[in-house]
Amino acid sequence: MHASLAALISFIFAVIAVPLVKRFAVRHGIISHPKSDRWHSTPIPMLGGIAIYAATVAGFVLMTAWDEHVLVILCAGTVIFVLGMIDDFKRLSPPIKLIVEIAVAAFIIVFGLQWDVTGNAAFDIILTVVWIVGITNAFNLLDNMDGLSAGIASITGVVIFLCLFGTLQSPTSVLLASLIGAALGFLVYNFNPASIFMGDSGSLFIGFMLSSTVLVPEIKLPGQLLQIIILPVLIFLIPIFDTSYVVFMRKLSGVDAMKGGKDHTSHRLVRVGMSERGAVLVIYGISMLSGILAYLGRFVSLYVYIELIFLFTITLIFLGVYLSKIKVHETGLNEKGAISIIVNVTYKRRIFEIMLDLLLIFMSLYGAYILRFEGSVFKTNIVMLFKSLPIILGIQIVAFSAVGIYKGVWKYTGTQEIWTIIKGIVVGVGLSMLTILLVWRFANFSRTVFIIYAIILFLLMALSRYTYKSFDFLFKKSNGHEYKKVVIYGAGDSGEFALNEILNNDQLKLSPVYFMDDDAMKHGRSIHGYRVIGGIEKLEDAIKTRDIDQIIISTPKIKEDKVRVIKQICDQNGVELKKFSLKIED
Repeated sequence: MHASLAALISFIFAVIAVPLVKRFAVRHGIISHPKSDRWHSTPIPMLGGIAIYAATVAGFVLMTAWDEHVLVILCAGTVIFVLGMIDDFKRLSPPIKLIVEIAVAAFIIVFGLQWDVTGNAAFDIILTVVWIVGITNAFNLLDNMDGLSAGIASITGVVIFLCLFGTLQSPTSVLLASLIGAALGFLVYNFNPASIFMGDSGSLFIGFMLSSTVLVPEIKLPGQLLQIIILPVLIFLIPIFDTSYVVFMRKLSGVDAMKGGKDHTSHRLVRVGMSERGAVLVIYGISMLSGILAYLGRFVSLYVYIELIFLFTITLIFLGVYLSKIKVHETGLNEKGAISIIVNVTYKRRIFEIMLDLLLIFMSLYGAYILRFEGSVFKTNIVMLFKSLPIILGIQIVAFSAVGIYKGVWKYTGTQEIWTIIKGIVVGVGLSMLTILLVWRFANFSRTVFIIYAIILFLLMALSRYTYKSFDFLFKKSNGHEYKKVVIYGAGDSGEFALNEILNNDQLKLSPVYFMDDDAMKHGRSIHGYRVIGGIEKLEDAIKTRDIDQIIISTPKIKEDKVRVIKQICDQNGVELKKFSLKIED
């Protein structure tokens, strides 16, 4: 109960304090002006971190008794807040900030706030320093788009509560709740379109407080070593993923990793077609899914947990690879450089596909054993899994190659490729079972496992091949501001061709919204997820409702008088009219 009240008090305090801080920042000219390495395009007041810090302290002081650990965290957090304030007023060099952060990390370690996972004191101390400094700066880097850092901090704080704290009454839990309330109160003014930024004083403070809160002795870590290692990564997934991804891509591009830039995950999502608000909400969603996965670790067996983490990790890898195709650095390597290489290796070169398929085969077989056997029975049968694994891996990959799976291009995956996958699985499973029969007479092996394995493998293979098209569909359907919203007039074969050209040709900068067709039988149906909303009588209403920029006539059968009517409607509403044609010419 104390924690809930602390969060409410901090929230109300922040809601009241932020406008006051904003007024002070405007009066004294403490403004973040647009720069080449910053995303915002208008001057925005700074110092929102003052309101976050003050609201956190207020909620905590009013609702709890002090203990040694929270006193240490709050004192150290105050030092980090002051460090951020100085950086907001007078830019500090990265080495100076790093030295102070390491000193503060060492300070809290002296009072017993550290990881204890390896049993080696020296290694645990190093791990703790890296953790605190890394997460603190990760939230600082994450503050690159309206509402992102504050929103992720709120989600992360809630997940820490659910996964690590057994009570809402402890001083540490009240401190964490106060931080969550302050972040949410600030988010009221910082969500897109933001009227104030938190600055380094806010982002560094938030990152430090969250990273140090999970080090208190009262937290309830799981018993399994693997879960102890994975749990913090899942809880703090977004700041860890975004920071690692940005540094990795900058190194590949020959760009200074310490400089600011418009190459974060959120920026890339906008560049592929999402709105700024949509990009932030997608990252919120990923953070929530990661938090749910972290929470599930308390209830599912370790074997099931490993399978879920495999699936989630592969999805993130696909997302990272998809976003890597976006060119964001003007300087650095040319088109034949590392960025081009990694995109080609991941989506067009066969090495990546083979390595991925080997992992999918293992995951499918592992999952089949989990579904077929449970509890202690699984522990017994896992011996058979690893006994047959080399044979199944080898045979299945050869089967995939023989049927031609590695001759296709993922971006153009269709029905023919799906049938090829089915043939490869059938051949691979059949030959694997025959080999096991010849070698071990199928003794102690389950035939049901192979049926389940084939089904799981098909689903994973199909999903992996459709990822590229799926991301295009999801992101471009969100209608980012850089893309023109289009309606395709004609919901037939030509309309589908037009849709595929729009989705596959990023240079067009078009985002389909609807289909329209004069055939009443097609109304209410959909083509690849895009609805057919009606005929010419609904055209003007559709243009005004969704702020359409362009109409594309795809059907060659349309009459000239109807084209004139459509042209008149487009002219009256300031909308472009185009015609799609597909010809084979000499």
